[in-house]
Amino acid sequence: MAWLPDEKKEQYLARIAQRAEPYRKRFGPPIVFEGNAPADIRKNAKLMMALDTWKTAASDAPVAPNAWLGDPVAIKDPTAVSLRRQSGANALIIGQSEDAAMAMLASSMTSLAAQHTKGAATFYVFDATPADSPLIGTLPKVAAVLPQQTKLIDWRGTDAAVNELATEVKRRMESDERHPPAIYVLIYALQRYRQLRKSEDSFSFGGGGDEEKPPAPDKQFADILREGPAVGVHVIAWADTPASVERTLDRANMREFDHRILFQMSAADSSNLIDSPMANKLGMHRALAYSEEQGIMEKFRPYALPDAAWLEHVKQRLAT
Repeated sequence: MAWLPDEKKEQYLARIAQRAEPYRKRFGPPIVFEGNAPADIRKNAKLMMALDTWKTAASDAPVAPNAWLGDPVAIKDPTAVSLRRQSGANALIIGQSEDAAMAMLASSMTSLAAQHTKGAATFYVFDATPADSPLIGTLPKVAAVLPQQTKLIDWRGTDAAVNELATEVKRRMESDERHPPAIYVLIYALQRYRQLRKSEDSFSFGGGGDEEKPPAPDKQFADILREGPAVGVHVIAWADTPASVERTLDRANMREFDHRILFQMSAADSSNLIDSPMANKLGMHRALAYSEEQGIMEKFRPYALPDAAWLEHVKQRLAT
């Protein structure tokens, strides 16, 4: 169009837009793949609808709430982790991409909150963000805009919080309650929680009043992973490297994470985690979602970190 005068260009573009309008209304806006930047969560039509209709459409007992993570590198619905009340319905994020991992936890909290009524969910947030990190305070800011109860667990309160969760899981297993409120446990920097690492000593020698002490946090954490999903307690955790995961989780506990999200890593590490070297081919602003339950692998672009405008929008839509 370089040969056209400026006024003619505007007329020409206006005619094209006018002719395209019927198709836009029928098929929706055009899909644009941007590989050089994180995805924009505002383009998630399903999440935006859930936020806009939260007061009337949110459920006390959603069948399989979705934790949306990013945009797919394909023409399909946004990439999500579906948290059904069944064994293994936990999610593990692995890889050295701190910003993207934080953004996934933030988008998961937002999307899960948009699908539950105020009293139908509780969030436990284990935030081990280093004090000198630019990401410090991100999860508390997200928690502040949600209407559901959110418990921010500092590092010193880990043992007590894990004991509280394990006790609740046991109570629910022994109870006749059909559909108790959901509990979502989000852990940022699993590698920093030494008390959750698998114990090298598998034997326990009691005596002298040890019966009064609660079990070790690593044993309780394993119980939460194994028994929690069936009674509505789900874990979404991020660890920085496969080596950190191996130090924290044994093979039995790894099997409790049906959903695994990988950033770029070596072909060997990728194969060990998802039986495929595909994560070795990922680049910037890319991740791989693997579902053992569904037997699928999906490449996607994680959402960007939440900004103040997005958090204010969420707060307004979820205002009670």
